[in-house]
Amino acid sequence: MRRTTTLFVLGTVMMFVLARAAAAQETKRDSKPEATDESASGAASSVDFGFRTFWGDVYGRPDLPFKPDLATSKLNEYSDIRKNFYIRRARINLDDVLGTRNYLSYQTQSSFYNNQSHLGSFGQYGKFKLQFRYDEIPHVYTNTARTLYTETQPGVYTIPLIIRQGLQVASSTGTAAQINNSLPSFIATQVVPGEQFIVPQIQRRAGGGLFSYNVTPDWNLAFSFAREHEKGTRPIGSILNSSPSAAGSSLPSGVANLQSPGTGQELLEPIDYFNNTVRATTEYGKHNWAIQFGYNGSFFKSNIRSLLFDAPFATADIPVQIISPSSSIPAVPAHGQLSLYPDNQANYLNFAGAFDAGKHVRVMGSGTNGWLRQNDSFLPYTANTAITGLAPLPAASLGGDKQTLAMNWTAVSKLGKNVQLEAKYRQYDYNNNTSTFDLTPIEGDTIGANATGTGQAAPGVINTAGRSNPGFNRKTLELSGSYFFSKRSSARVGWESEWFDRSHRDVAHSLENTVFASLDYSPTHDLLFRISGRHQNRKPDEYQDETASDPVTGAEIGCTSSSVVFTAEQRCHRRFDEAARILDRGDVMVQYDLGQFTFGGTFQTIQSDFNRSGGVNSPTPLNFIAGVTRPYYLYGGLNDLSWIYSFDTTYAFSPAVSVFVEYTRENYYKRMVSRNRTPTSGTATILTCGGCDSANNDWESTTRDLFDTYAGGLDFFLGKRFWFSPYYSLASGKGNVFSRALGDPTIATGPNQFVLTGSSAPENYPETTTRIHEVVAVFKFKLTSSLLPKLEYRYQQFDNRDYQTTPMTPYMGCIGAGSVVVGPPCVNVGASLAVKSPSPNYPGFVVGDTAAARYLFLGADQPSYRAHVITATLEYHF
Repeated sequence: MRRTTTLFVLGTVMMFVLARAAAAQETKRDSKPEATDESASGAASSVDFGFRTFWGDVYGRPDLPFKPDLATSKLNEYSDIRKNFYIRRARINLDDVLGTRNYLSYQTQSSFYNNQSHLGSFGQYGKFKLQFRYDEIPHVYTNTARTLYTETQPGVYTIPLIIRQGLQVASSTGTAAQINNSLPSFIATQVVPGEQFIVPQIQRRAGGGLFSYNVTPDWNLAFSFAREHEKGTRPIGSILNSSPSAAGSSLPSGVANLQSPGTGQELLEPIDYFNNTVRATTEYGKHNWAIQFGYNGSFFKSNIRSLLFDAPFATADIPVQIISPSSSIPAVPAHGQLSLYPDNQANYLNFAGAFDAGKHVRVMGSGTNGWLRQNDSFLPYTANTAITGLAPLPAASLGGDKQTLAMNWTAVSKLGKNVQLEAKYRQYDYNNNTSTFDLTPIEGDTIGANATGTGQAAPGVINTAGRSNPGFNRKTLELSGSYFFSKRSSARVGWESEWFDRSHRDVAHSLENTVFASLDYSPTHDLLFRISGRHQNRKPDEYQDETASDPVTGAEIGCTSSSVVFTAEQRCHRRFDEAARILDRGDVMVQYDLGQFTFGGTFQTIQSDFNRSGGVNSPTPLNFIAGVTRPYYLYGGLNDLSWIYSFDTTYAFSPAVSVFVEYTRENYYKRMVSRNRTPTSGTATILTCGGCDSANNDWESTTRDLFDTYAGGLDFFLGKRFWFSPYYSLASGKGNVFSRALGDPTIATGPNQFVLTGSSAPENYPETTTRIHEVVAVFKFKLTSSLLPKLEYRYQQFDNRDYQTTPMTPYMGCIGAGSVVVGPPCVNVGASLAVKSPSPNYPGFVVGDTAAARYLFLGADQPSYRAHVITATLEYHF
């Protein structure tokens, strides 16, 4: 690596020397006048280099036993700010290289850093071009993470055996009640302090080359190749249980000193893949027609196919343990395994063309046919060797086979000077020919006892139809007309219809009609108004979820069915991408430019309304109590609304002094209604159970997100040599999720029994806030026409409070509630988790869950920070 870097640096220096020599020869032939603006006028090449340093602190997490590093904070999430020599950018342009007609150019940014970029070109104008590009992009996920795991080989994570044995003993000594009380403090005091600190991050490197050659002025051939490599780690969660619970113990009542399943772990997903992309095209064009053929190929290969990890609380696989015919313990896994990205490839043949069909009609079209393949080997059903009765895999691999077809056709006709008509047709076919299989999945690497309590249950078989082979076809027809009534003014109206056919989805066919219009009006050369709008109406023919069916007969049960059976999916639940919908969008823009003073303003609103009565939804409101909230006719997303407006203005007091101000407000609102449901048992129905599927247990959630962005600054240009540009910006956002029950809490029995109480009660989430301040001052001074020293100071302050990450620690089970009474340093909050107990560190309440007593997280967060960055560079033009 050191040798490669040295050669690269020497090569770069040689290019600078050659460029300077060429520039000197050019100066002898034709002296250039001195530049009068900020950069040397007409300068072919330049380099901006110097030094950069930074300092500051990370704050907002006083509970952490360490200080997060500023260099790995959100400041460098996608960047690479260091205290070091720095090449901000460089550009070298050489014409008539070595007396030929060929040119050579090279551009670079952030050279030698993890976010570097390079672009080199060699060619002859109008004849050929050879180009090379190389880019790197880092991504730091968090700098607060800790883990017990060590990667012993690619994709294999282990925990030291002595730690697993200690956790196993602590989670299997005593009854479930005793373990639930004692385990949290043991983990908090004996395990978490010994975890190692890690920084999950990935590095993307991509390089590619392009060669383009004009055989004749009308005929071009081009070939390109790119190779991307991404390597690193990022957080991923897993659970070894058939349900999300990871309580301290799930032993049956009266049973002691045995292991039980139900553990969770957040791991580091190992990433090490290459993606190669090949493209070849040829195109030929004349005055009134052109044609293009091409090939695109993408070949993905991962060096790590799966993730195998130790279960923290078990050292050996344990089969189902039968206590009695009515009492048993499911199988306990000692390991877990996840499949990662499979190797795959995609091949596309492309066609495009355009021709004049007469004097006033232009036709353009393109088509792409694709073949996608994936045939990675299947992993075993489970890593738990104690589970028996598993049938062999029906195939060694998936044999994934998809074929796509994309077509776009456009015809444009001019009727006279002022009228233009357009017709567009688009089609996309996604044909999934992947085979279906009968598989025996083992959820969470565990399985329970059979119905008689005499042994392990027989593993269930499912067919992958609809899971491995969904497909769709989409056709869109658009007709529009434009009228140009002055040089910068026009009006446009149109109609669009989209036919969407799906296989193995809830909606087999839907039709969406759209009308749209726009107006550009410019009464004077310095004033422009633009307004546009569209109205879309999507109507599914039928909506039927395959799981909204009779569990015995398999008969489909629709939203208006009078059946009293409990369905796996609520019969009136709708997915937003398939549901009936009205979408309205409006855009307004104004621009005013007087030279010295400019003003621009925009407004946009997009409003999606899924709450449509009748059709595939309920024809009558589903509300249990009228008036508590607006009527609703389905479950799921009801409204998705946004309003965005902005303005910017500049004013030049003189050629030497100007000011700018910008402001944007974004307002988002979403509303949904759902129902708390509990599966029935035995012969019970939704009319004989206790509130298992009743509108009295409906609840509503609304999300409101508000973002404000401010910016303002000054530009001073004094004496044609000195520039000073200070500016300030603030991006501020806050989000709220409000939830409430919609039923009658006084109904305590019967089919409408109110059950949204205690930990099941809906409540508001804590407010999330994000603020990013930035203050920048840039000083520039032109020493000569070639030398421009620059000094930049940048202050950034990131303030973040998010209930999902701010209180996150590696152990979130350090909490007691009700019958679970934990010891210090864990906290007991009261009768239930719904009781709010103030947190000494988090600006809210103690966060945790007794059902996470055996869940080991990474503790990933992006805390707030303050950073000062100073960059001193010299821009040299030659």
